[in-house]
Amino acid sequence: MMRIKTFLLAFLLLLCFNAKAQSEYGVSDSVARARAMEYYYLQARSFLEQDSLDRCFEILEHCRAIDTGSLTVLYDLSSFYAFLDKDSIAHDMLDRIVKADPSNVYYSKALVNYYLKVDNIDAAIKVYENLLDKVHSKSEIYMYLTSLYSEVGDHAKAIDVLDKLEKLEGTSEEITIRKIRHYMALGDSAQAVNVALDMISENPDDLRYVTLLGSTYSALGNKDKALEAYRRVLSVKPDDVYALGSLAELYAGENDDSLYCETIERLLVNEALDTESRIGALVQYIEYRHPTDTASLLSLLRRMSELPFDELEIAEIYTRYLMLVKASSETIVPVLEKILYLEPENVTAILQLLEYAIERSDKEAVFKYAENAQLYLPSNLEIYYYKGLSLYLLGRKAESVEAYKEGLEKRADDTSSELISNVYALMGDTYHDMDMMSNCMQAYDSALVYDDANLGVLNNYAYFLALDGKDLERALEMSHKTILQEPDNTTYIDTYAWVLFKLGRYEEAKAYAEKLIAGDDDSNADLFHHSGDIFAKCGDMEKAVECWVKAREAGDDSKILDKKIKKRRYYKDAKHRK
Repeated sequence: MMRIKTFLLAFLLLLCFNAKAQSEYGVSDSVARARAMEYYYLQARSFLEQDSLDRCFEILEHCRAIDTGSLTVLYDLSSFYAFLDKDSIAHDMLDRIVKADPSNVYYSKALVNYYLKVDNIDAAIKVYENLLDKVHSKSEIYMYLTSLYSEVGDHAKAIDVLDKLEKLEGTSEEITIRKIRHYMALGDSAQAVNVALDMISENPDDLRYVTLLGSTYSALGNKDKALEAYRRVLSVKPDDVYALGSLAELYAGENDDSLYCETIERLLVNEALDTESRIGALVQYIEYRHPTDTASLLSLLRRMSELPFDELEIAEIYTRYLMLVKASSETIVPVLEKILYLEPENVTAILQLLEYAIERSDKEAVFKYAENAQLYLPSNLEIYYYKGLSLYLLGRKAESVEAYKEGLEKRADDTSSELISNVYALMGDTYHDMDMMSNCMQAYDSALVYDDANLGVLNNYAYFLALDGKDLERALEMSHKTILQEPDNTTYIDTYAWVLFKLGRYEEAKAYAEKLIAGDDDSNADLFHHSGDIFAKCGDMEKAVECWVKAREAGDDSKILDKKIKKRRYYKDAKHRK
């Protein structure tokens, strides 16, 4: 049985079932057959609503077997066959039902969609032309038809259809705009202007049509007439957004930079402008002026951020631009906090504020932002990640672990495995600092379940096992993975060398110790201490002492290190942690 499983198809079929087809089943042989048909059709609809499309398709085919002439069933089945790219079957079904019920708008639209899919615009036009002969009250069909005429370049027919619609429904801005475009496409500029003038005469108080006249002149290249129309509107209504927008476009086309900027800025701070248009125009304006006039853009965005409308959208654009020009965090943080005030669950603002707080080592701010965000985003594990980290940095380690646990328990189903692994890793690190090594290892094990390539966990786990002298072969395998991925990472090399040392493979460890001391890092006390021990075990006491001395200079003040230097020999260390 073919598999038909897609939300899109389910949506299309639901529309089909909901379409109140004007034809009936037409079953006339018996009441029993009609009842069976009704029963199975309702079953098919039920399967559709359950998203069980295979069963829906099967039941519809069964319905067709009961009554091969059911237009409703054929209509629904045609969507399946069209989706399966069985176009000839879909076409035969749709063609049949349209011929049987030519006044049904749903059927005709489905056949038109089929013809558009196979790029047969002429056939689609004929379907709509035939439909208009039967149905005169569907304005959308007139509009669809004019669009199809436009596709094939038949602008005269498009105008004729718009004239018919105008007689049925009266004049409208949309019809007028379409007629003007079609006349201009025909090269009839005089008639295009006359259409706009007629609308002004019929609607003398409606300034939109004066602006439309200006836009018509502008499109025809008559800039003086266009300016005259726009100024006429603005003299009556200085804040008319339609006229301001059109005037700005004219200045932009004329490369009149100063007038364009002046006009578009008037438009951007105009309360009458809808949000979508304002943000679209603002983004376009930023692209126009950046990077040549950053100062003016920042000044405009500051002014706009103080406006009493579209506050959230403007603040978001302002923030993105501040980040683009690499403004200081001190400048960006107040804007981000405004976003958070307007939309407390704004994840982007929360995470950016957390990042800035961490950069300036403001542990209290990290905790504050994370705890507040937790109220609005209780299933966002990243928030608990930061909360736990801030508690750790504040020295509240037990609370830090509890924050990680809570976040892991409440995390959303779509949380990334990488983030889950990193939270378990931090939990393990915290347990290590609390000297709860069994818990630490359990957390690391969980981290590797979610990301077996978590290098930080692999390194620390291997190192801690080596310190305890436990499961050293597993430790070596984990450590080896880290140096394969980052062969120049001194921390990972040090761990690998140390695991080899603990396994008694001193000469192998020595090769890695040589690489370590050849580097430029003179500040890692553990690195030099370990390297000294490795050289000592290999019989090179001169290098061993040299490394031990560097370890002391780097800050290792352990008594055992002093003893090694003084006695010039290796002594087994007490455990110490990285």
